[in-house]
Amino acid sequence: MSVTEMVVAKLERETSVLVAEARALKVTDQPSYDLAAERLLGVADLRREIVAHHEPIKKAAHAAWQAVIAAEKRLLDPVSEAERIYKTGIATYETEQRRLEAEARLRAEAEERRLAEQQRERDLEQAEAEGATVEEISAMIDAPLNVEPPRVEPTFQPARGVSMAANWKGETVSLDVLVKAVAAGKANLSLVMPNEVAINQLARATRGTLQVPGIRFFNEPTVRTGRRWR
Repeated sequence: MSVTEMVVAKLERETSVLVAEARALKVTDQPSYDLAAERLLGVADLRREIVAHHEPIKKAAHAAWQAVIAAEKRLLDPVSEAERIYKTGIATYETEQRRLEAEARLRAEAEERRLAEQQRERDLEQAEAEGATVEEISAMIDAPLNVEPPRVEPTFQPARGVSMAANWKGETVSLDVLVKAVAAGKANLSLVMPNEVAINQLARATRGTLQVPGIRFFNEPTVRTGRRWR
């Protein structure tokens, strides 16, 4: 058995009983309190020993991982750049073609409506000439126009295997306005997330003496351990 294997075996033996011992000890008086404190210091020492044992292993693994990531990035960077350029060009072109198609459709619809209105004018003139009643003329005027949906030729042929999906996004342009909208019930509260880091920093700086509406400052003590002298 190598030295490393012996160290690992020792650490495994020492850690195998830690949780059971901790659960079995109930801190109810001074002796049990002193024993718990003594064991806690031992646990802290064991933690440092475990971390120290794995530190060089982690450094070596991290260095190897970084080398792999760097090698991969070196090859992927030009791929990503080319992909970005192609996608930007395709998206710009397709968006423009869609706009041109929409404009052509609007023009065609307007033309179809103009022709339908002209046809109705001729029909009204003919109906009047043939002696149609006022009610019949009014019914013809109130009737919806018979406008056939125009057929617009596409301005481009989409490529196979490439498509453009909608990608809606949002950004906050005025936090003050958003907060007022939330307060007024016009926007969901989930759109405003509390900054927990800033809140905790404020709690430490003021030690809970500052009153902030909507925030409760409290002290959650933690037990610290120092290195024991041997």
